[in-house]
Amino acid sequence: MAKPNFLDRSWQEIDWETWGSQFSIVDRASSVRELQNGIGTRYMEVQDLLSQLPPHAGRAHALVAAWRAEVNGYGRAIVFSESARILRRLDELHGQVTAQLQAARQAAKAARKARQRALLAGAPAPARAGGAATHRSSDADTDDFEGMRHSAATARQRRDDVNPGQQTAAMRWAAVQAAMARECENRLADTARPVTARQFRDAVDAPADAVVEQFQATRDNAMVRIVVAGRAQFWTTGLPNLENLGIARFSIYRRDGSTRRFEYVAGVRRPEDVAAQREIEERRSG
Repeated sequence: MAKPNFLDRSWQEIDWETWGSQFSIVDRASSVRELQNGIGTRYMEVQDLLSQLPPHAGRAHALVAAWRAEVNGYGRAIVFSESARILRRLDELHGQVTAQLQAARQAAKAARKARQRALLAGAPAPARAGGAATHRSSDADTDDFEGMRHSAATARQRRDDVNPGQQTAAMRWAAVQAAMARECENRLADTARPVTARQFRDAVDAPADAVVEQFQATRDNAMVRIVVAGRAQFWTTGLPNLENLGIARFSIYRRDGSTRRFEYVAGVRRPEDVAAQREIEERRSG
């Protein structure tokens, strides 16, 4: 899979003080390196979300296909003058794909429960369109949705033709937190490394003698790290470049036990979190 690269001449010898505020997102990037990392990380996150989507049908199929084509189109040399637009668009796509994935998971769970109720009532489970084989045993194994288990025929029976624009900010943030929780649970054990950065240990209130370890979330995501300190888990994007760029440039969230809820700790809030907080404030003031 091609990834965004920054080999274009427009990135050479940039006067950030002059052009940075004009061609970048001030609250997301305050240096060339941070802007490049932001684009690369968001790109990989959106690609990962797209890979988890099940087959869709109808309008949703066309929507997902358009998302994939657009995101794949960013796997090329990025020009500095378009960097802010691409980062904003990747942020938007992240929220939209996350909402679609969450809707598909909820629909699959509802369909699974309906089949279970039908079995308990002694009635045959609803037949798959086109004679597609059922996955009753797989469905009963776990409440977690595995998108690729389901065929396009089953997708037609689910309510996954969801307009992401109808999702509230709180729903989008909940879906992002669910994805963060899965990254915590699926962290790569063989990538464990000690966390020695004083800035990070101070931010998470880790005692001087405490064992704090970081893990990669995926093989191909260079930014996201899962940090384990005792019984606490943290989701962060800051560790790979912490010493060079400072803790304020990145996101650090503490997981609430083994739930799918996360509490902001330090650095930059994720865009979905900011939108959810704004939505809460607007409702209170309204």
